Amino acid sequence: MLARMALVWLLLMNLAVIAWWAMPQRAAPARTGIATAPPGVAVLERVEPAAVAAPQAVSPVADGPVSGAPAVGPERKAIAEPVCVAYGPYTDEAEAYAARGRLSAWGATGTLRRVATSRAGGYTVSMPPLGSREAALATAERLRAAGFQDLMVIGSGEQANGIALGRFGSEDNARRHQAALQEKGFAARIAPVGDDGSATQYWLDVRAPAGFDADGRRPALAATQARTLRCETP
Repeated sequence: MLARMALVWLLLMNLAVIAWWAMPQRAAPARTGIATAPPGVAVLERVEPAAVAAPQAVSPVADGPVSGAPAVGPERKAIAEPVCVAYGPYTDEAEAYAARGRLSAWGATGTLRRVATSRAGGYTVSMPPLGSREAALATAERLRAAGFQDLMVIGSGEQANGIALGRFGSEDNARRHQAALQEKGFAARIAPVGDDGSATQYWLDVRAPAGFDADGRRPALAATQARTLRCETP
């Protein structure tokens, strides 16, 4: 009885298998790799990264200014040089100190300098002896024609046939007269007379800002001379 029931069950199973194979088969959905989401749920999609453009080669730029552009460099400033001058000579020390006291008003400074000199009683201006008395007289006439009336032709001694052109109490006056004669073409000379020993002169060495009018300030400093000096580094 049991064997018969098993045989019938096996037969039915075979028939079911045959029937299933005989039925038309559905095409299985293609596998896309994307899972089907339930309705109403957003689907995440994979986005491929965009291709990154290869960097372009950059030409090296040479050091230095761009062609056509003005060169830039440190600004060059002109350096204003100071003015250095010596005023004098002063025969009185108090007068020299008073002149130094006036310098501060012009932004200048001064140092007093003492110079030992031989003191002369006066100075003569003359022309050396000429070859003959006649030559001396002719030269004297030329001197008078040029405007020099204070003269005398020397008649004897070592300076015979020379021409005396005046005696002056200060060297500055003597030199001014000499310069006037030389300007007219006469070879005048200066000689001290009456040397009576040593004396002291005072000079005021001044250092002033650029643009200082050295000669224009001379009268205010009561100086007869203004000598340009080389400015030393302070």
